[in-house]
Amino acid sequence: MGEALRILLVEDEALVAMLVEDALALHGHVVTGIADTEAEALTLAFAEHPDLALCDVRLANGDCGRRTAVALAERGIPCLFLSGNCPDDADHPLILGCVAKPFHTAALGRVIEATLAKLRGEAPERVPGELRFY
Repeated sequence: MGEALRILLVEDEALVAMLVEDALALHGHVVTGIADTEAEALTLAFAEHPDLALCDVRLANGDCGRRTAVALAERGIPCLFLSGNCPDDADHPLILGCVAKPFHTAALGRVIEATLAKLRGEAPERVPGELRFY
């Protein structure tokens, strides 16, 4: 097991959020909060100072996950999208990539390891097939 991260989960589907949270916990990471809107994500990010955010592209109340990810990145929080609608590119250098839904939650540990390597400026040992870096 690698370094434990504090992760903000921005996901409006409760079941998906629970599965992702459980998978992250199994790999030693801590979910600092689950938000389903942009406002909630920004409030949690300000209060909890997560190391990373996992963000869906479509959120509750018609909120845009891409805009939310940019707002988080502008506050220094690296982001990965978890989405069935992966954007083709990033709108900010700290938006690192996308994990396409549906994905196996077991792959999330490898996704986080590869992302950590990227954040350190290293080449990831292995990039899971579910993850596409920008």
